[in-house]
Amino acid sequence: MKGRAGIIFEMEDPGRVLAALGPEAEDPIQRSEINLEACDRGLLIEIQSEDLVSFRAALNTWIRLIDIASKMVKV
Repeated sequence: MKGRAGIIFEMEDPGRVLAALGPEAEDPIQRSEINLEACDRGLLIEIQSEDLVSFRAALNTWIRLIDIASKMVKV
């Protein structure tokens, strides 16, 4: 079973978070495809995986990474 999600994280400066996390999203070792994009309302992340285990792991990882990066931008 495949997993796919698109989530918009509302934030003030999505460009800085994108710059910080962009290289991580391009890592070829991941089992999921990750697409990050700054949009009008914040940061859009799209996650696609071939199996639910890697999908869940990617969701958990990226929600935490975005949370940490957005908090660090405010510091």
